[in-house]
Amino acid sequence: MPAPSRAGIGRLPQEYLCCARAARMIHYLVTDRYRNTIDVFLRTHGRSLAGRIRRLSYERAFAMRSVPAGTWIFSDLERLSPADTERAAALWRALATSGAPVRLVNHPGRALRRYELLRRLHESGVNDFDVRRLTEARAPRRFPVFLRREHDHEGAATDLLHTPAELAAAVEALEGRGESREDVLVVELCDTADASGVYRKYAAFLLAGRIVPRHVFGSRRWMIKVPELFDDESLGVEDEYVATNPHAAALARIFALARVDYGRIDYGLLEGRIQVWEINTNPLLPTFHGPGGSARAALNARVACALIEAFRALDSVDPDPAARVATGFAGGRPLHALSRLTRRTVREYAEAAVHRLRAFRRRRTDEADRER
Repeated sequence: MPAPSRAGIGRLPQEYLCCARAARMIHYLVTDRYRNTIDVFLRTHGRSLAGRIRRLSYERAFAMRSVPAGTWIFSDLERLSPADTERAAALWRALATSGAPVRLVNHPGRALRRYELLRRLHESGVNDFDVRRLTEARAPRRFPVFLRREHDHEGAATDLLHTPAELAAAVEALEGRGESREDVLVVELCDTADASGVYRKYAAFLLAGRIVPRHVFGSRRWMIKVPELFDDESLGVEDEYVATNPHAAALARIFALARVDYGRIDYGLLEGRIQVWEINTNPLLPTFHGPGGSARAALNARVACALIEAFRALDSVDPDPAARVATGFAGGRPLHALSRLTRRTVREYAEAAVHRLRAFRRRRTDEADRER
């Protein structure tokens, strides 16, 4: 296994600089609340694409009477409400049927969301574990399980629940906090720890038909959000994964099943077989200051280089700069509507912050209990 590269973060490698060429205009649709995924990338590793990738919020797009032709990425689909999904699909149809030169990525009405994807992967034999909605009249067939929200990327909302009684208690606690049951999933644990008790979370992007390996996070916890192991073995596993892209063909088939053209798939390996956790259509992109600091800086730059090349390959459309496509939206919202939108956005930010704080406190309490 090759030794991991540990270049510092002061200057980027030549391999990154040589691929930092300009792209044509790409319109990146994202919910305003989660725009930093693309914004931070364009300020750091992806800065050569700044001015060539235009970030546009769905909220703004839905208020526009016309939009330019070109390449459009519909990201953040899992966070759209049903009504906004229909609006996004209407925008897709307007672009697709306009006759203008366009390239469209991630159909809002066709891409599978988390629950549907995980159910389909289980039924097709890809995933060993099953998932249920909390509101379904189906009890888990095996334990342990955990609860998580269908539309967020915060990870597990509970510790592992080993019995029906523990599950019932967790549901009662959720109800006691006044939280909605509607988007809660009951997920069976798929234990992918290796012989030494290490869990590894693999991740890869799909962009422009290319699978770009992103990372391998190592941890001794079953729920992995950030890497915790930076020893030579863990860094070597990650370096080899990014260098060899060993699961590209299988991942391409899973993306096709999910009907997703752009996103990042997170998965583990169980006895060498892929087990998919989720596909995120608005993933975090490499930045200068990722987890692991200088130990992973060169790897982050290599991944960024591959993504920049993929963005360039994606944008093959050269439209007339003056060409506009009618959206069919009324546009020009009155001031009082904008005021309501602002109040709603502030409320949603506050609710999300409270949800993250509760999840953090639950994890800290669980960790303290385990250490006793």
